[in-house]
Amino acid sequence: MKKINKLRYPIGQFEYGKSYSPKMTRKHIKLIARLPKDLKKVVGKLSKEALDMPYRPGGWSARQVIHHLADSHMNAYVRMKLTATEPTPVIKPYEEALWAETADASKGSIKSSIRLLTALHSRWVEFLKSLSDEDLERGYFHPERQAVVLLPEAIALYAWHCAHHLAHIELVAKKIKGEKKRESKKSKAPESAIAEQPSETKTVKKRKPGRPKKEVSDKPAMTRAEILEKARAARAADKAEAKSKRGRPKKAAEDVAAPVAKRRPGRPKKAGTPAAAPVSKGRPGRPKKAAASDKPKMTRAEVLAKARAARAAKAGQPAAKAKKAASDKPKMTRAEVLAKARAARAAKAGKPAAKAKKAASDKPKMTRAEVLAKARAARAAKTGKPAAKAKKAASDKPKMTRAEVLAKARAARAAKAGKPAAKAKKAASDKPKMTRAEVLAKARAARAAKAGKPAAKAKKAASDKPKMTRAEVLAKARAARAAKAGKPAAKAKKAASDKPKMTRAEMLAKARAARAGNAGNAGKRPPSKIATSGNAGNAKKLQASQTTTATRATKTAKAKSGASDKPKMTRAEILAKARAAKAKKNS
Repeated sequence: MKKINKLRYPIGQFEYGKSYSPKMTRKHIKLIARLPKDLKKVVGKLSKEALDMPYRPGGWSARQVIHHLADSHMNAYVRMKLTATEPTPVIKPYEEALWAETADASKGSIKSSIRLLTALHSRWVEFLKSLSDEDLERGYFHPERQAVVLLPEAIALYAWHCAHHLAHIELVAKKIKGEKKRESKKSKAPESAIAEQPSETKTVKKRKPGRPKKEVSDKPAMTRAEILEKARAARAADKAEAKSKRGRPKKAAEDVAAPVAKRRPGRPKKAGTPAAAPVSKGRPGRPKKAAASDKPKMTRAEVLAKARAARAAKAGQPAAKAKKAASDKPKMTRAEVLAKARAARAAKAGKPAAKAKKAASDKPKMTRAEVLAKARAARAAKTGKPAAKAKKAASDKPKMTRAEVLAKARAARAAKAGKPAAKAKKAASDKPKMTRAEVLAKARAARAAKAGKPAAKAKKAASDKPKMTRAEVLAKARAARAAKAGKPAAKAKKAASDKPKMTRAEMLAKARAARAGNAGNAGKRPPSKIATSGNAGNAKKLQASQTTTATRATKTAKAKSGASDKPKMTRAEILAKARAAKAKKNS
């Protein structure tokens, strides 16, 4: 009974009612994720017959276990989905024993269930990994157990379920392996009986005499070329021997019986055998071949030439030597071969021009332009056009530019229309092209001439002068406006504009000085003018305050004017000065 329970629960039974930490839940999810891969690995060890073998007496076959995994895990996935989306759902139990007896589970191919498990576990694991801590506190009600199963416990149950049924399939694999071992032991029994036989008979069956392994392994391995060369030499020797046997009388029985065994080429001689023993079947002429193999290998061309010479010699052709001698000449190029072939065809057809054609081929190859020119000349000659030669001669001239072609075309059109001015236009086109400024000046002069303005020439002459700057143009405009208004100070202003331009700092200093001067002038007004604004006391106070303000403004202006000559302070210096002033004030 204990043995059957061990086979039924190889990894032990699942314990309900335990609590699981998040770390343990993550571990169980990994075990569920690994099932398809582990299942494929275990099933790979089983044959088709082994799939229908039960893992224990009265238990399911390996095929039924695989299909049961697919059925059970589909239900588990649906149960967990319902738990995550509904408040404590009541699940629907199923009769797993009856499901395992259906045709698809008892006889169906395992491939479909393995593919289904791979896809299902991919979705299932993705869903389980997405569950939050709140989701893991949910559960479903199991009617058979009459209890609520929380999600962490359900995940642990199906992780155990994966390992539980994998162990069942491994039991089948071990059973098959044990049976194979027993069969191999039975088959080895007669071999052991053979092993007990005397050593002499054993050596006769296992190893051929005269083939010591050590001597062979010490030699360097022959290349493929050497093996082929040796085989050819052996075949040639056999043929030579067969020919010689045809013309000789048959040997005595003693001579024929001399060679005991035919020896393969390249094998070392058996120890103790005399040197003259392999004369009968020793393939004479082999040393010569070995000497020939030292020569450099012939090229394919040399081999073919040799073969042709041999065929010619057989057929009794004296021209074969001459042909061989000709092959020593440097190989002809494709062009030479074609020229030779053409000459041969021309000679056959009786054409005397073939030689001239061959001689012409020695000339340097014509360019594409020359070929086209020649073709045009030939076509012109056929149609009887005398101008063809002139056209060819013209093609030797340097090619015209686009501008020349267009000028020529214009001249031709002008000649057709009978315009005498066309020549002058063409002559003008030879002059260097005018700039945009020259074109505009010319246009202005033309317009002035049309309107009858004498000043146009002067304007054109003025355009030859260097262009004025913007400042000069503005100064000139101001002078013109001043002259119009009759202001005598305009000249002085213009003269002042010739001075170097003041900087912004100088302009500000000048403005401050002007403001200070204005304020000083206001302080120096006569008392009669100030007294009019009020009574005498107020007038005196106002005069005194204006005088103080004027004095202060003058001092500030002078200080500022003097300060402006100094180099401008940096931001750091200004801040340092401000801090010093603040510190002095506080002290």
